[in-house]
Amino acid sequence: MNNKYFLIAALSIFIAGNVHAELPGVKLLVTGADPATGTIEASLFNTAESFLVEALLQESGEVSEDGSFEAEFVALNEGEYAIVVVHDANDNGVYDAGLFGFGGEAVGFSNDASSWFGRPSFDDARFVVDQAGQTITINLD
Repeated sequence: MNNKYFLIAALSIFIAGNVHAELPGVKLLVTGADPATGTIEASLFNTAESFLVEALLQESGEVSEDGSFEAEFVALNEGEYAIVVVHDANDNGVYDAGLFGFGGEAVGFSNDASSWFGRPSFDDARFVVDQAGQTITINLD
């Protein structure tokens, strides 16, 4: 009887693993973090309504010595997404906007969406996820 439950559990894990492997994902490469200190927080959004309000997924980690950061968002449904990255250079856990709201810590958007004249929209930053192995690069220079 125990062998029957073991077989069912093993088969369930195998099926779940294969389903997960077939869903597309996005690799994120952030470059140009200057200074090369602190952390990067990357937020993935999947709707215009949630954009800059509530992220679908988030990844964070330390900035590499060369000013880069890599993350991966896996098992995504096909569709439109946008990524926002924030460089917390002093690692204080707060976005330091700088004088008059600009000139502080760096922020970057997928699709090279510009924030010079206010926040970009989801449409400005969106990209399509429709296959595995996609890479999105955001340069903070």
